[in-house]
Amino acid sequence: MRAAIDIGSNSVRLLTTDGLKRSTITKLADGMESTGVLSPLGAETTIAVLREYVSLVGGAKLTAFATEAVRRAKDGKEFVARVKKEVGVDILLLSPEDEARLALIGAKKDDGAVTVCDLGGGSLEVISAADGVNPEYIKSLPLGVVILKNKYGNNYSKLIDEAPSLVSPYGEIKKYPVVFMGGSACNIAAGLMNLPHYDAQKVNGYKITLKDLDGFLPILTSKNLATLRPVCAKRADTVAYGAIMIIALLNRIGVTEFTVSDSSNLEAILRGETTE
Repeated sequence: MRAAIDIGSNSVRLLTTDGLKRSTITKLADGMESTGVLSPLGAETTIAVLREYVSLVGGAKLTAFATEAVRRAKDGKEFVARVKKEVGVDILLLSPEDEARLALIGAKKDDGAVTVCDLGGGSLEVISAADGVNPEYIKSLPLGVVILKNKYGNNYSKLIDEAPSLVSPYGEIKKYPVVFMGGSACNIAAGLMNLPHYDAQKVNGYKITLKDLDGFLPILTSKNLATLRPVCAKRADTVAYGAIMIIALLNRIGVTEFTVSDSSNLEAILRGETTE
């Protein structure tokens, strides 16, 4: 059995070749925009989750990797060393280019031209490929949902007003079919379907229009989101930021719909893809 662990800015995810799948919110990047370092509570929670996941997979061949939060944090290298010491796991720190290539490989998408958008807790990475395989455009900005929550609090109106300027540095992005991956996009899909519990098979490949998302935004920004859509409860404090950024980026590209991918770089790593 092989196993892969994705140490993200907002959550830690586990996937194994025999179908074991876990996801735990850890908020590793909480407060990082103001402090420059990883959240102390988030780091403790992440390490506890890593211990749990390592125990679950036993002697499986394990690849653990980290992305934006650990890459940008002043204490990122110290955190990697701490995980090695306390959990016995080596963390592979992906570069933005590594993330881009693995995102293209791992995403649920049709053949041909595609723009894959990886919206996480720390960043929003956009990757375009005319052939669906070789990136021709890569840009990552610190517009992840945890970063935005820390910056805007619950002032969704201010973020809605400023979102177009936040995504303007992406420049011109070709109007290829768009795929969004990440916890926010997946939970928005589950919420739109009003699923009683999260179902990766139903979410993977689900299509959402701008009209759908605009209509759903009042529910996502509601204080009663967890009651209105229990499937979104785990991410109730961040998912609305994801929706706002998705809308802004779709408008920036000039497209009116996107496909949701539950599959991501985690699946690519698990299939034996490397960063070389």
